[in-house]
Amino acid sequence: MFKKKYVPSIKANNQLRDKVVNEVKAFVYRLEHGKYESGADQEVINRVIEDLKNDIDTLGNTVGTGEENLEALSESILSLLKDLKKSSEQDMVHRIQEVADDLDFNVNLWKDVLDGSTVMPTEEETKAAKLSYTRRKLNARLSELSEIRESFTSNARRIEKEITGFEKDLAEMDAAILNEDNERKINELYKKISAAKSKVDSLAVRKSNYSTCFNLLDMIYVNAAEIVQASDLAGEEIGKAKALLNMGKLKKVMSEPDKAMVVLKRMKKDIDEIYEKTRLMDEKIAEITTESTVVGGDAMAYKEELMRKKREKEMHESNERELDAMTPATASNTNKNTEENY
Repeated sequence: MFKKKYVPSIKANNQLRDKVVNEVKAFVYRLEHGKYESGADQEVINRVIEDLKNDIDTLGNTVGTGEENLEALSESILSLLKDLKKSSEQDMVHRIQEVADDLDFNVNLWKDVLDGSTVMPTEEETKAAKLSYTRRKLNARLSELSEIRESFTSNARRIEKEITGFEKDLAEMDAAILNEDNERKINELYKKISAAKSKVDSLAVRKSNYSTCFNLLDMIYVNAAEIVQASDLAGEEIGKAKALLNMGKLKKVMSEPDKAMVVLKRMKKDIDEIYEKTRLMDEKIAEITTESTVVGGDAMAYKEELMRKKREKEMHESNERELDAMTPATASNTNKNTEENY
């Protein structure tokens, strides 16, 4: 039995869309109910599930004009789903993430084609389009990280205002207890002072925690932003940026700081590697340019001649300044003495 030839139309395109949506949803369901040995693996799987759910929900509600030729795109997505199923059966978590990223790109491309924000790219244009999409997605994560980071600053400022208020209360109560002679009132004031100090100490710990979380996220943000903005996001660099911008871990920085520290440790490892490469490069450059630092005899003689002329010029200018500084009478006497000597 021959397969019915695909002809673009609203009905045909909606049928393709629904088939892809249902296939992806079925796979996501399997992925959600799968078991992975390590917590790190589960973090990756959770992010893949979240991305695919968001993408497929959006695609399921998008309708085009019916003129878009989506056959190749649907075949590509279904092929990627096959790879994902195979990788998930073999517990190949990193392979799952890699293929899921390709699937994520293609599903979003389909949505963009349907809503008219782009046209189907050629094979050559697809690579650039995928790079652009990856950069946009990572920039979105950077924005999310920035919001989380700034929330800690806001909380630290809010707590500082509360602490300042209690400190003003303490100053007033200290002044009051100094001027109080009634023992009952002194005891009451002391209890209030102790309670206020306890509140200040408790809030100070919370503020310190917020500040520490901000500093940690700020370091990650700065390094991740540099990778995203300065690199071509090819291969290894994409992996680094995604590892740093693991939002599942970074959102838990307050309750589970060790998860964010894993990201920070990876960042430090990369920085150490960059430093070591730079140090070795500097050493090699120094070896190459060593010979040029040896001063030749002709060069030194030329320098000494220039220095002699410079000294003569400076001496001449000094004599002229002394003559200019003399009074007319002194200058006259000097000239007279000079004539007499002759």
